[in-house]
Amino acid sequence: MRKKLFLVSLAGLGINLLLGGGLLIFSSAGAQTSISQPAGESNRTLPEFSLDDLAGNSHTISDLAGKPAVINFWASWCGPCEQEMPLLQSYADAYPEVYFIGINSGEDASLVEPFIDRYDITFSVWLDLDEKVTDQLRIIGLPTTYFIDSDGVIQDAHLGQLTPALLNQYLLRLGIEP
Repeated sequence: MRKKLFLVSLAGLGINLLLGGGLLIFSSAGAQTSISQPAGESNRTLPEFSLDDLAGNSHTISDLAGKPAVINFWASWCGPCEQEMPLLQSYADAYPEVYFIGINSGEDASLVEPFIDRYDITFSVWLDLDEKVTDQLRIIGLPTTYFIDSDGVIQDAHLGQLTPALLNQYLLRLGIEP
């Protein structure tokens, strides 16, 4: 009986350590307002890929040539994604010289369309239904936003929710005066 009680206590301790460690990790990540430039992301180009938009039209990264781009990976279940959508839409309206692209990660149009309608999103939304692009870019969390210059070079990548101050900072790096 003592051995069984000891094993149950040990298992409980292990679970508490795991949960406590997870809380530490998430609370530390939540305390940060930004994680900029994941290793190896800047000064390279995005790999070529093709995704469909909500209307079924196919788009590629090369379609964006000659104009800076803000490419935001998101999902409708992601709270920070939902919170930053109105900000992205307002910047898309204010900066027509920049492509704003939302790439939904892993959801089909039946989930994406109501979300887009709720926030009156007018910038282009592409569907990464099977998350091939998300996986190819090794995106570890949502939202993740790439900032691409007019030559197609990644200038920055941001993991987490954007704020107006951060978005202004990233646009400056693309040569756009906020």
